Amino acid sequence: MCCTLNVRLSSEARAFLRTVRNAGGSLHVEQDWQIPLAKECAAHALLGFAGGTIGAVPRSSRVEMTGRGYDYLDRLMRAH
Repeated sequence: MCCTLNVRLSSEARAFLRTVRNAGGSLHVEQDWQIPLAKECAAHALLGFAGGTIGAVPRSSRVEMTGRGYDYLDRLMRAH
C-alpha cells in the first residue's frame, strides 16, 4: 500500500478527485478549469491520463483514478 500522508492538495483538487471517483473512476476532462486540477492530482500520482493530450486541439483528455487516489480519498474520509 502506498503512503498518502505526504500528499497536499488544494480543496478544489480534492473535490475534483471526488468527482472522478463518483463518475466511476474515470472522467473525460474538457473544461478549462478542470485541466489544472487534473494536473495537480496527476503530479501526486492520484490520477493518470488515459487517452488524448492536455493542450492539444481539441483540449480534452480522459483521467483515471489510480490505487493511490482511492487510498488518498479513503484515508481522507476516515479522518473526518
